[in-house]
Amino acid sequence: MNKTIFKDPKGNELRLSSVFQADQEVSFQNFSAKYVAFGNENYTVNQRKIAVQQGEYIIGNKNTISNVFIDSLSPAKGICIDIAQEYLTEIIAYHFKDTTAFSAFLFEQEWVSQKYNVENTSLGYALQQLAAEFENLNSGCSTIHSELFYAVAECIVKDQSDVFTQYNRLKTVKQETTGRLFNYGCDAKNYMDSHFLSKISLDQIASEAKLSEYHFIRLFKTLFNTTPYQYLIQKRLAYAKVLLLEKTSIQDTAFLTSFADSASFCKAFKSAYGLTPKQFAAIN
Repeated sequence: MNKTIFKDPKGNELRLSSVFQADQEVSFQNFSAKYVAFGNENYTVNQRKIAVQQGEYIIGNKNTISNVFIDSLSPAKGICIDIAQEYLTEIIAYHFKDTTAFSAFLFEQEWVSQKYNVENTSLGYALQQLAAEFENLNSGCSTIHSELFYAVAECIVKDQSDVFTQYNRLKTVKQETTGRLFNYGCDAKNYMDSHFLSKISLDQIASEAKLSEYHFIRLFKTLFNTTPYQYLIQKRLAYAKVLLLEKTSIQDTAFLTSFADSASFCKAFKSAYGLTPKQFAAIN
């Protein structure tokens, strides 16, 4: 099933899909997001292989060359949203004094094509809201208005202005080198987002970035203003707060978040939040 739910002359469009098998070219417009609401979809984007799982999405512009492969016993359900360039340009002009560089990055650069987890972005939150209405949208019980696309465009500009800042931290002579390093760093970060609860090593993460450990640490810190180890600890501690709010014991929380023991977990938690796990649980 591939169904267009909304389409207007400006280029805004919302489509739903529910597919068991596919192996085909996928088009991106001036700016598009493709979200997996259920199942898995495997993309080849500008010659990069990107596995997009439930709760993740990829973005791209008109220069994105993409193919999707799906082979599943259960249908992969997806949401694709295209945003009119007119909407994005208007919002960019409101937020930026000089729009040229950022607009070129958003609409022209192939490096804008990246994968994201919905939990980490403003656009992800908007896509989650749409996913919650998937069946209602499919059956016609929910309707879409043009205001949605302005809201989504705001989310895109907010998220991508941060990404644009990260991209510009890379100082290389050739634009192609900058883009390739940016892809390496983003791939490694995505790997960490998917595996932060596992006991992954720096060597494993660096291999995702196709770099030596030393060069990977330098690249990651340049892009994201933190080291890979610090980022991993931040992810684990953020999830630990969720577990503690669910009344999980401190010992079990330490184990589930891959800390060596309760003592090292408690020390890291207090260093990050100024409270011991026990104090945090007590006031929440």
